[in-house]
Amino acid sequence: MSGGEAEPFRRLLAVADSELASTLHDGLRLLSRALDQTALLHPGDPGGEAFTGVRAVLDDLLGEPEPPRPAAPRHDEVGTLLDAFYADRAVREHVGDVRRQDDPARQWIAFNCALLRLPRKLAEIWRGRAARAVPAPAASDAVALPALDSEEDLVLPWPERGVRGVRTVLGTDAPPEVAQALGALPADDATGYAFAALASQALTVAGLDPEALYFESLTPRPRPLAEASALADYTRELLTRLTAYPAAVREGPDRALEAAVAVDEAVCSVAYLPPAADPASWWSALAARSHDLVFSLAGGLGGRARVREPARRFRDVRDLTEDDVPVLSRTHPGRVIWCLRLYAEIDGTARRGRVIYGVDR
Repeated sequence: MSGGEAEPFRRLLAVADSELASTLHDGLRLLSRALDQTALLHPGDPGGEAFTGVRAVLDDLLGEPEPPRPAAPRHDEVGTLLDAFYADRAVREHVGDVRRQDDPARQWIAFNCALLRLPRKLAEIWRGRAARAVPAPAASDAVALPALDSEEDLVLPWPERGVRGVRTVLGTDAPPEVAQALGALPADDATGYAFAALASQALTVAGLDPEALYFESLTPRPRPLAEASALADYTRELLTRLTAYPAAVREGPDRALEAAVAVDEAVCSVAYLPPAADPASWWSALAARSHDLVFSLAGGLGGRARVREPARRFRDVRDLTEDDVPVLSRTHPGRVIWCLRLYAEIDGTARRGRVIYGVDR
């Protein structure tokens, strides 16, 4: 689109108190975010060069100038960083043996995603080293996801390699597909908006991390989310459950709790081998926040509902679970490592939970 062709758009956007102008602005902003997300997921896309021009036009129309690019880091710094990371014994304890990506951009994204499986203090040490190897631009151009109560980097940017980064930001709208799924949500339903933030984060990381797995209900083996069909199925399932939540809220607290259990299961069905079981990891914190939303709704029903997380020794909770997933773990034999679905009992009707548990052979 040339400058002259863009002029009618600028004139409409400049009209004060215009619903048409507001609709155009919101549409351009959603388009910009959708393109950014696609560019992030596909850094080697053949349309990348042409996309740069499209993005510049959108930035101009939206009044968002492109940020300055930092000086390029030395590639040997990044290589040295990654070699040290994957050789670190403390790191391997949490992420196991991982596949190294051939493409530098994909490897950088995989490294950042691996940090989300580490205890927070260990992750921050490595994130600090990464920030020194690849300094962030002065004005971050990261993809923004809605935050619950704190902002943080999920993927650090590497502009030289076309990686814009991912960051949670307070007050940011959910991605279009999540917002559309919850479009009929009552304005005062804080639980639904919290689920929107958690789902936005889970969907984004699931689509970026080559090690992420989809532990689908009724499926005995996990599916790698690096496979397009698995990612599509996971996305469809989570969005379907989000879509059902607003209608359930209107039907009453019992139905809202049932729908929340289903959303929580979808959020928590992204996991790893070994699972990110340390309570201080980002993934464990995400699952805990999702569980807490369900516990809060259950508490509002008093004695009519009981929800619990099957945890600790598997033999003590296996009467509460079904379709469980055993994984070889000499660190946690006989222990529940990850809760895929909470146990719920609502008005006397019980629905069993589902867990990943360790076995030693």
